[in-house]
Amino acid sequence: MILEIEEPHRRICGERIPFENIHAVSMSLPEVADVIGYEEKRTETLSRLKAGYPRFVAHAYIEKILDYNRETKGVNGPQFIVNSRKAADHIVSFFQIEGARIIEDEGIITLTIPSHKENESKILSFIQHTGCLLSSRKAEDYLFKKGLIDSIYKEESRKEKPYETVEGALSALYPGKNLQVYLATSGMNAVYAAFRALDRIRAEEGKDIWLRLGWLYVDNIRILEKYSRGSHIFHDVVDLKELEEFLSKEGHRVAAILTESPTNPLIQVPDYPELKKLLEKYGIPLVADISVAGSAVVDLSSYADVIVESLTKFASGNADVMMGALFLNPSSTYFEKLKKDCLEFIETPYIRDCERMSFELEGYTERVKEIGRNAAILANFFSNHPKIKAVYWSGSEENHGNFSKIARDKDLHCGVITIEPGVPLEPFYNSLRLLKGPSFGTEFTLNMLYMYLAHYELVSTEAGKGFLKEVGLDPSLIRISIGRENPDLLIAEYKKALGD
Repeated sequence: MILEIEEPHRRICGERIPFENIHAVSMSLPEVADVIGYEEKRTETLSRLKAGYPRFVAHAYIEKILDYNRETKGVNGPQFIVNSRKAADHIVSFFQIEGARIIEDEGIITLTIPSHKENESKILSFIQHTGCLLSSRKAEDYLFKKGLIDSIYKEESRKEKPYETVEGALSALYPGKNLQVYLATSGMNAVYAAFRALDRIRAEEGKDIWLRLGWLYVDNIRILEKYSRGSHIFHDVVDLKELEEFLSKEGHRVAAILTESPTNPLIQVPDYPELKKLLEKYGIPLVADISVAGSAVVDLSSYADVIVESLTKFASGNADVMMGALFLNPSSTYFEKLKKDCLEFIETPYIRDCERMSFELEGYTERVKEIGRNAAILANFFSNHPKIKAVYWSGSEENHGNFSKIARDKDLHCGVITIEPGVPLEPFYNSLRLLKGPSFGTEFTLNMLYMYLAHYELVSTEAGKGFLKEVGLDPSLIRISIGRENPDLLIAEYKKALGD
């Protein structure tokens, strides 16, 4: 049985994913019009949202605290709730905000600034890109203490030494490697901490260019675009010739390379042994974001100086905790400096988030094995379907060779696949009776209209569509995070949506 088919009210626009979970990090966008309405910030769509991915949509409890600040603290202008005083101070100094005020109330940090549209926009974007936001559980505890909500959401958790347990469980995935593990408020906060620390270290050596290998997730792109001293992109992760040519001329200036393995949304992987040889030749460190597969599926410790992972995805499996992990590799030349400098930028997650994650991590390895098996079944179904133009997954002819070099087991597959429909997008997407919304890594199958939700500025303009065509990305790509449901039931639903 698939719940959202038996209970279609779970699929209504704006419903939380997971359903009725106050800490849900996704929401239902069942029709293309809902996706467009969300991206264009149409009132009729936004007013229906009960949740959203927290870096993009303020949680209801955060909104409640903002209202409370207006009513009781005389806050009339722009205000931003962040994870810590450190984050607030960093924002003020980074953007050189004059007249800022930081309000602290029982662990809740509010940054207020004089009205200034440009500064307000910069700060909101910064919080989105760098993931230094407040946890919904911390907001919940604060509101409950203040008598502003009646109860705390009941959920399973593990209260015994949660930070140590989560760090230990992640470290155990890399036996004998002695990776230094730091927990962060989100995967993007882990990326930002690694970027800032490494950028500072390499600047002292006169290195000023960051390289993006492959089409990266939108906030990984934005961090390098906005906050680096210069960046250059190589869209093709499979053919390293262009990268090699660039390094032969500019290798002496390169600070580091940021890549995703696999990439999002095309599930591509470079030839890591070859990439390592190339980077060692020029002494260039590598930062690898493995969120699309997860530490229980891939091991990049032989190749990367820094590994980052969004634990919100496969490590959680339930889309109800915001958290990230930063793994520092002792084999890196920069290990000791990174250990010191990363702490300046990393944001510590809230204890209740760690308690929840401690519980969810118990099923991590088995979860990704089952999801990977289902992913292979679904990918083969789509690959043989005449109405599907292309299927991108870790077992494809193009990807399997390179993916197998980093997979922990030859039978393991990435739980995310991406399809390019060969039928009109709207009727296919709208008629699909499975969950549709942002995020991935869930135990339930989740479909996302990827280019619309991650790069709407490209799919909504002719110039943008032209650029996507140049780099081989179809606007109608649907990224599917495969769940643990019976694969035959999933295939039956896709067949119906395809008009079989």
